[in-house]
Amino acid sequence: LLLFASLSAQAQTNMVGRVYHNPNILAGKMKELSQKADKEFDEMKNEAIKKEEEKRKRKLTVKEIAQVEEKVKEGQQMLKAMEQGMKTAITITFKDEKTAIMKMDMKINDKAMKAAGIGWAKRKVIQAACAATPSEKSKYTVKGNMIIMDDGEEKDTLTLSEDGKYLSGQMDADNPFKFNRTK
Repeated sequence: LLLFASLSAQAQTNMVGRVYHNPNILAGKMKELSQKADKEFDEMKNEAIKKEEEKRKRKLTVKEIAQVEEKVKEGQQMLKAMEQGMKTAITITFKDEKTAIMKMDMKINDKAMKAAGIGWAKRKVIQAACAATPSEKSKYTVKGNMIIMDDGEEKDTLTLSEDGKYLSGQMDADNPFKFNRTK
C-alpha cells in the first residue's frame, strides 16, 4: 500500500508531456474593469472635467462639459467592446522535467473594435500586434502540488489539482484563473 501511494504521488507530479489551456485568461479582469468603470462613471466624468478646467484655467461651458462626458462615455464603450471582443488564450506545454512553453494567442474581434469607434488603421495595427505573440520558455520546478514557473525575470506559482486535471493561480487578489488539462 505504501509503495502504491508513493508511486501515485510521483505520477501526479510528473508534468512531462502535459498540456494545460485557458481559452480566455483575461475574461475575469476585463469584466471587473468594465463593471468598475460603470460604477465609477460619475467620478471619472467629474475628474475629467476637473482636469480640463485646470488645463483651461476656467470653468467649462455646458457644451464643453457635454464634450468631456462624451469622451468618458466613448472610453467606457471601448472598454466594453474590448471585454466582449478580446480573447487571450494561453496554453502551457511541459516539454521535459525542467522546461515549459507558454503560448499566448490573442484575438480581437474586428466588429467589437469597430463598434467601439476604433478606426480601420488602428484596428489593423492592433490585430497585427496581437497576432505576433510569441511562445515563451520557462523553467519550472514541482514541489508537491505547486508548480513554480520561472521565466528568468519573475516567478509564478500555479497549483495542481489533486486529480491533475487543472492548474490554478491568481492574476491578483480578485482574479483567479484556471487551466484545464487537454493532454
